Amino acid sequence: MTRMLCAKVPRMGAEAARKELASLELLDKSHAITDEDSFVVIPLLGSPSAAFLSRYGAELVERALSSRPSKQDPIDLVRDAARIPESLKKLLPTKWERLGDVAIVRLDAGLDGHEEEVGRAYAEVLQLKTVLRETGGVSGEFRQPVTKVLAGGETETVHLENGILYKLDAAKIMFSSGNMEERLRMAELKCEGETIVDMFAGIGYFSLPLAVYQKPAKVIACELNPVAFRYLQDNISLNHVSRIVKPVLGDNRDLVGESIADRVIMGYVKTTHEHLPTAVRLLRSGGTVHYHETCPNELLPARPIDRLKTAVVGAEVEVLRMKQIKSYAPGVSHVVVDARVTKPS
Repeated sequence: MTRMLCAKVPRMGAEAARKELASLELLDKSHAITDEDSFVVIPLLGSPSAAFLSRYGAELVERALSSRPSKQDPIDLVRDAARIPESLKKLLPTKWERLGDVAIVRLDAGLDGHEEEVGRAYAEVLQLKTVLRETGGVSGEFRQPVTKVLAGGETETVHLENGILYKLDAAKIMFSSGNMEERLRMAELKCEGETIVDMFAGIGYFSLPLAVYQKPAKVIACELNPVAFRYLQDNISLNHVSRIVKPVLGDNRDLVGESIADRVIMGYVKTTHEHLPTAVRLLRSGGTVHYHETCPNELLPARPIDRLKTAVVGAEVEVLRMKQIKSYAPGVSHVVVDARVTKPS
């Protein structure tokens, strides 16, 4: 038995808390999770944030917990299950994108003649209904993933992240694990009583965390892609936030009004800057914009900030925060700039 730091979480939210701790690399998998009356005690590698504890009604405690036998790595089980030549098993990917009960894998070209066997092995070991192969990144204005079915066939799924349900079709809708930190940040963004415009809402990536965990008065969630919009509507219902989130189908440049939002979220890439004039029109003086951009690293941090300032000529821009979310391509980063915009009176 080892005495260690733990999170004591009410049973109802324990599974969501465990998954978030794992995603934050704070879950100690070498010790057993235990029950304690109506609570679950989860062993930790470090202290989660106060916001995390508040969100799950959790508290930090010390408990003596038993070690648990180490589990076999899933990729070893996949290699055992895959009916392909032994010489090719080293090519099997050790990482994959899991969305609910669907997974997306990137395969080495050396496995081209064995796709069905590979897909079946991942489906069996990971208990998936469908396995997709990523074959071409993303395509078109709506950034639709280019994939091929290796096993199964049904690609619609419900993915749980941070206690939020995201229904989507994994073959038609992007859902990047690389953006998870930003989705978690939105869940902790203090915006009580605010009116928020999410200009590129997708299936609710940022609108849902805000609505579920914070107290905005209204989130106007605008989405151009009719497929994503349908899932946005479903997800608003699934997460019981229809009182807060108002979905709008169409181009965000057609949104009516001026100075209607305390906060504008621009969670898109590549052409986001073209929509900055709309964001400025919608934003109240003193409001905050969360501007996402893909930018060559040699142009950071100047270009995103310069584009913001160019779009708000005559107004004052105060950069509150700038952060790299992830690498988008070799030498190119996906960044987000938070800025307060004060318009002339």
